[in-house]
Amino acid sequence: MDPQYLAALQETLVQTFEPATVKLATARLSKEFYTDDRALPCLLHVLQTAEQDQVKQLAAVEARKLVPVQWEKVDPAQKLQIRAGLLQNTFLQPQKLVRHSSARVVAAIAEYDMDDGAWPELLPALVSAVQSSDSQTKEMAVYALYTLLETQSPALAAHQDDFVALFAQLLTDASLEIRVNAVLCLDCLLQFLDESDANAATAAQFKALISGMLDVLQAVIAADDADKTKAVFDVMNSLLFLDNKLVGEQIVRLIASIAEIAANTSLDEEYRCMALQFLVSVVSLRKTKVSSNNLGPQLTVVATQIALEEIDVEDELDNEDEENENEENTPAALALRLMGVLLGELPPSQVIAPFFDQLPGMVSSQNLFARRAALLIIGVASAGAPDYLATQVAKIVPLLVNGLQDPEVVVKVAAVRAVAQLSSELQDNLADYHEQLLPLIMANIDSAAHVMAYKYACYALDGIIEFMGHDAIAQYMAPLMQKLFSMLLTANSSSLKTAIVSAIGSTAFAGGKGFTPYFNELIHVLEPFISNAAQTEGMSEEDIELRALTFENISTMARAVGSEPFAAYAKPLVEAAYSSIGAEHPRIRESGFAFILNMAKVYGAEFAGFLDEIVPQILQCLEQEEFSFEGGDGDEEDFEADEEDDDNKFKFNSGITIEKEIASVALAELAMGTGAAFAKFVEPAVKTLSEQVEVSYGMREAAMNSLWKIVRAMFKATYGDDFKAPKGVPQQPYVDANLLQLIELARALTVGNLEEEFEFNLVVCDLDNLTEALHMCGAAAIVSLAADTSFLEKLCVQLMSVLKKEHGCQLDDEEPVDEGEDTLEAEAMLFDSALEVLIALSDVLGPDFVKILASFKDVIIASAASKSSAKRVSSIGGLAEISAGMKASNPYMEEFLHVFSDRLANDKSLEVKGNSAYGVGIIIEHSTTDFSASYSQILQTMFHLLSKSDEQAKMDDSESKDVVKRSNANACGCVARMALKNAAAVPVEHVLPALLSHLPLDAGFEENTPILTWIIKLYESGDSLIEAQSERVIKVFADIFQKEADRIKLAEESTLGREENLHKNKQFPTKELQEQVVTLVKHLNQKYPAAVASHEILKSVVA
Repeated sequence: MDPQYLAALQETLVQTFEPATVKLATARLSKEFYTDDRALPCLLHVLQTAEQDQVKQLAAVEARKLVPVQWEKVDPAQKLQIRAGLLQNTFLQPQKLVRHSSARVVAAIAEYDMDDGAWPELLPALVSAVQSSDSQTKEMAVYALYTLLETQSPALAAHQDDFVALFAQLLTDASLEIRVNAVLCLDCLLQFLDESDANAATAAQFKALISGMLDVLQAVIAADDADKTKAVFDVMNSLLFLDNKLVGEQIVRLIASIAEIAANTSLDEEYRCMALQFLVSVVSLRKTKVSSNNLGPQLTVVATQIALEEIDVEDELDNEDEENENEENTPAALALRLMGVLLGELPPSQVIAPFFDQLPGMVSSQNLFARRAALLIIGVASAGAPDYLATQVAKIVPLLVNGLQDPEVVVKVAAVRAVAQLSSELQDNLADYHEQLLPLIMANIDSAAHVMAYKYACYALDGIIEFMGHDAIAQYMAPLMQKLFSMLLTANSSSLKTAIVSAIGSTAFAGGKGFTPYFNELIHVLEPFISNAAQTEGMSEEDIELRALTFENISTMARAVGSEPFAAYAKPLVEAAYSSIGAEHPRIRESGFAFILNMAKVYGAEFAGFLDEIVPQILQCLEQEEFSFEGGDGDEEDFEADEEDDDNKFKFNSGITIEKEIASVALAELAMGTGAAFAKFVEPAVKTLSEQVEVSYGMREAAMNSLWKIVRAMFKATYGDDFKAPKGVPQQPYVDANLLQLIELARALTVGNLEEEFEFNLVVCDLDNLTEALHMCGAAAIVSLAADTSFLEKLCVQLMSVLKKEHGCQLDDEEPVDEGEDTLEAEAMLFDSALEVLIALSDVLGPDFVKILASFKDVIIASAASKSSAKRVSSIGGLAEISAGMKASNPYMEEFLHVFSDRLANDKSLEVKGNSAYGVGIIIEHSTTDFSASYSQILQTMFHLLSKSDEQAKMDDSESKDVVKRSNANACGCVARMALKNAAAVPVEHVLPALLSHLPLDAGFEENTPILTWIIKLYESGDSLIEAQSERVIKVFADIFQKEADRIKLAEESTLGREENLHKNKQFPTKELQEQVVTLVKHLNQKYPAAVASHEILKSVVA
């Protein structure tokens, strides 16, 4: 060892602690000393011999960094001396921090030596030291083993059984330090145990140790050691990722014990928050275990009780920190998050139902925090169980009304927060109650004396307005806009202005053309918010958000009023959008893409001139990395801390992901709007989107959706809206070669993704896109030619795995559980999506679907008898729709009719009965078998169904209004189909009055085809019974024509793209049917002119 070099190195290390010399010394170390192979042995010498602890500490940190670079170059003889001296030094150093740092150097060297068998004495020495009676030696030995296990050196795997036995003993040691380090060692062992086939005895022993690890957790909490508590909680979280053989039912004990910690109000809030975070993780990661052990109700009670604890009211009302409500740094806030996860991951019977049992007591409590918690949990529930809450809106609204009038401001704030959250998920289901809610929300805005009360009330106002019906918003438009203008002009912060601008945008979105009178004035008011749109230097994040959101909402207003009123502003604003998508700030770029998206809707093909400028920018945006790597800067000031793990240097940029997601939607909307003009960009767009489906972290779903939307846009540009694909597997190509190649690319990506995908939402996305493609493109979406059906076969394999709950996105390592009466809403959605693909296949393949149906029918029929009502609804509906798709080519009609009849007679769910009625009608319509012998029994069940739906319509729970309306439609349609098939077998005198009393339909308007056709035929046959009902028939026709006129008016006056499902409200499924009804109305006008004239709408029909 060169004494001169050694002395210079040590002196330079000392100089890093002097302010005057630190920068120069740091630079010299990096450039002159550490590039020399003598550095590592000399640093290790300094570590063992220096007088100052801080110099030893720095030498240890720097030596550890150099081991990977220089250890192999050290002379073998010198290595022997270093190993012996370093290990001895590690135990003898008086200062704990230096001992620990020295142990990490030992581990760094051992990571290289152990694989080569070059340090055989290390492990025996450490294990021997663990048996020492000297507490410091023992503690140090355990810590050294921990640092060694952290390296995950493969050479350690052979000793895993011995390690488990060793640390099992140490979990009960007198020293808390040793017990904690034993837990950390076991955490390191998890990697070996989980990846290997641990023998049964070791697995059982490890499982038994979880109880001791829990005891250590309790001990560190009792000792009030925050750092150790966090470390042990981290290990508890690691257990959740283990194979079931290593944890088993111990998970249940973990949950129970940690739930007690969370609920213990005598503990420090920091520990309780750690416990709640663990519970959030366990429900997300081990939901099958939680559900199968029926732990949901217990956890719901825990979360609810914590949520109603007292909070800092002043902070709640006056702290305007961005998204302050999401900081989740208190038990009460984290309890709300836990409730959200419970609601999203577990069946309603285990969470929402127990909560609703507690709800009456909470909302009527004298404790204002209980009332607050009740309302906030209702808001959180909207995201986790929206379908269930949709059936409970009539019960929830009175609670919201009371909350909005509560004497305590903090409860009112909870109520407006709940309204905002509920409106986002329940949409028009809640907005239908605007007459009760809007005045109270406005009153809260007027009386708000706290910034957050005002802001949340604005959010609630925004949420209700956005989903109000077009006619409903019209009556509020003038006073609402006057109020919002006034609020905007008096708002004193950018965040408040942002909330108000958003509410104005929602008013425009709901109002459509009715917003036009306010448009010009509003543009002038908002213009200052977006001047120099791309420049953000010196702006706060709140100011940037105001600018971005204003820009987005101006484009929403353009969609509302249409191209003509917007024309004067279009050119400068589109140029501003182009400037924005090149801005430095991702939020401004995102707003630029959102603006372009809306412009594509407004101008369609007219926007083609901007493609050359905009599309390359979008593609460039989509190629951005969502992660960045933040390397160190070489600063040695934090030498006492261990170096960060490389993993921690990766930063996920969520802003970039959101920007890319909006950009991908804009790209697809440009394709849809500009049609053929987009063709030259298809290849690069599809290439970029395909790459994002493969590699993106946060926008794979958006990329897949946009890819398929481009496919559909090009198909529509080529074949128009009215294209009808030939039925069956294509015997020859019927799609343009270039377009078919595009479809094949999207098909291969999607089916390939389905085979490997583990992310639930992506699987649903893949299935839904295939369904849409089949409906638009026909069989070519999945089969190009009969000679190659490989993708169809692969798709069917994946569909079967979903229906059997065997797909990769549905599996965990828990034992399968018997399905209860309720299914997770997400699971039901996946099941439904798979059935929708089969339904689409039955429609496009026709008779060629028979072989596929033979494989699937038994699985679907079995699901039709599931305990889960959601599965029964989907299965029966699926069988009915498949029957409608196959028509006369279905060889299983009698079997299906038996299933439908059974469910119609015996199922408790009105929705299942309604779907069964539709199925019965379809089978009878298309069957060549005469089922008239069963008519009497079927008609009896139909009358019972109509009676049940009439009763249900008067009730507030169990089934939503939409279900009641749909069931009525299906029953009426079934009766009409039966009559059309065999008029003589239907007793018109009994059936006709019942049918007419349930007309016009309020849903399921495709059923108007058989219903109106039967009525027309009755008149054509001169039936006296229908003649006697003519005034009622005329009233029904008037209502139908009025509904159709309202639909057309809404299509003309509503915001572009807002009423995307308006076609479902079409009263006459075909033009021919409408003409037949018009002819009949004219006939009736000749016989009953007064009755026809009493309906204004019919005057235009007969004119």
